[in-house]
Amino acid sequence: MRMRFFPSFLKGLALVIVAVLILVHKGQKARVLVVHSYHTDYPWVIQINEGLARSFEKSRRLSVRHHYMDLKNHTDEDFKRTAASTAHRAISKWEPDVIIISDDLGQDLVGRAYLDHPEVGIVFCGVNGEVDAYGYGSADNVTGILERKPLGAIRETLVMMAEARGFDPGRIGWPEPRVLFICDDSDSVTAELDELNTFDWAPLKWLTPVRVTHFEAWKKAVQEAGDKADILLVSDYREFRLPSGEKEQVPPSEIMAWTETHSSLPVLGMSLVNVVDGGMMAVFTSGYEQGEVAGAMALRLIKGEKGRDIPMSQTRQFLISVRQSAMEKRDLPIPSIYESFARATENYHE
Repeated sequence: MRMRFFPSFLKGLALVIVAVLILVHKGQKARVLVVHSYHTDYPWVIQINEGLARSFEKSRRLSVRHHYMDLKNHTDEDFKRTAASTAHRAISKWEPDVIIISDDLGQDLVGRAYLDHPEVGIVFCGVNGEVDAYGYGSADNVTGILERKPLGAIRETLVMMAEARGFDPGRIGWPEPRVLFICDDSDSVTAELDELNTFDWAPLKWLTPVRVTHFEAWKKAVQEAGDKADILLVSDYREFRLPSGEKEQVPPSEIMAWTETHSSLPVLGMSLVNVVDGGMMAVFTSGYEQGEVAGAMALRLIKGEKGRDIPMSQTRQFLISVRQSAMEKRDLPIPSIYESFARATENYHE
């Protein structure tokens, strides 16, 4: 009886030991919490997550979780406070070693609370503004990658569009093509306006941007643009709310479809979602790069490097998205390099 009991006891003990070892192994995995300012199916968020996955795919001793604040769909102050509190609870409960935070709202509502934290490193990405606005510039535990619009590539595309409409940059006395930027009143646009306004747009003429707070004002601005501009530039318009309800969003595809239909001018976007929403063409920052660089920085923090010793980075890559039918409607050619690039990155729409 005792002899039969002893092997059973050893088997049970072995199972307990294995279970303990598994728990210990899991407990030794570094923890990374990714805090997104926006929602799960937002194309920008999807790109960042794919970029992060590229950096993390070979790191087996890593446990990664994602938290979404959904602040594109909910812009009121009450929701922001609730979203921030929920994010802080997630951090407190899981105790991550590194927090990767995307976009400016996340830095403002979450990141700044962990400046110089002795046990938590911060990596930011998708930041349009300046890091000093969040106290990051002097913090020991922070690094990250800034999001900067590829203004040189955007200017080249605008010139290409102007030339297709007859502009000759080598002709003396030829009037400068006028570019008008129409945008919403979102925090992300606010953060990048200074850079847009001070950039050298020659041989184009940069007009004073028009900022609006609702869809009807957007329509008015688009319709009036034909009298003073030659090309429209757009980026964000996702914070417009329906008149029937302050918190109900105007469908972005409706905004972009209306713009393409009623604008007498060609429209170039500066965001991935512009063409997804039905626009003609967009030149925009790569979310893949933002995620991949942020992921690589997080791994360096996990290995023991300090945030202050990892140089902050900024955008080096951009993507192009094209909608063929909209280009043909404007009688604008699609340069072969644009088409090839857009197709290669799955950003070409018939």
